[in-house]
Amino acid sequence: MNWTPSLTLLVLLFVGHAIADFVVQTESIAARKERQMSAMLIHGLATLGTHVVVAVPFLTPQLLVGLIALGVVHTVTDIVRRAIVRDIPERAFPGLMVDQAVHAAAILALWWFVAERSGSVQFADWVPCGAGGAIATYGRIAAVAGGLALNWKGGTAVVRRLLARYPEVVPAEAGESGHQYAMGRTIGCLERTLVFSLVLFGQWGALGFVIAAKSIARFRELDDKSFADYYLIGTLASMLVAVGTGILVRHLLSA
Repeated sequence: MNWTPSLTLLVLLFVGHAIADFVVQTESIAARKERQMSAMLIHGLATLGTHVVVAVPFLTPQLLVGLIALGVVHTVTDIVRRAIVRDIPERAFPGLMVDQAVHAAAILALWWFVAERSGSVQFADWVPCGAGGAIATYGRIAAVAGGLALNWKGGTAVVRRLLARYPEVVPAEAGESGHQYAMGRTIGCLERTLVFSLVLFGQWGALGFVIAAKSIARFRELDDKSFADYYLIGTLASMLVAVGTGILVRHLLSA
């Protein structure tokens, strides 16, 4: 697989989505989206703006129109997800997965229309001839940034919504305003960032030390079956996100 302009554009579209959904979208906006249509529209505009900034080397009029359509589809998808999932914790995780799958399908459709259907990808007018190598490097850097963004905040969203399906195992102190919850979330973010980095550098053996260190810190609490279930669900989901994105980005970087 060669790092072609078509592949670079595809990567930038997904990176733009990851940054828009998990970095630009703050927790405040995410919470307000569930109640206010204005916040939903703000998020849609922010998503469009993020895509424009990230994919700027390819920003032709055709792509801009496609990104506007992508922003509209993104907003409509979020509105439908809110209507289905609202106030039903058990639907939070499948809702997130379906929501992200629809966003991914929309991105693939836009990429196919711009890149594959037309037969070639056009750079923006300001990009000089012969700059393909530099843009490919930009794409590789963006892939790492997107992986970090997905692990830092996207992983938190996955773990939280998965645990929402099993409220009986979530400790009482892990409530929305709980100090222990905030600490656990930060630990999870750091854990995924570390695991993602280790996978990028091929340090598979070091992953065992990460899991062991975390387990030792929680050793006594693991005697409680409910806490052990909570710990295992959260840790395995977190590790799956980090390892999966690490493998994907590592594969892209080797292209």
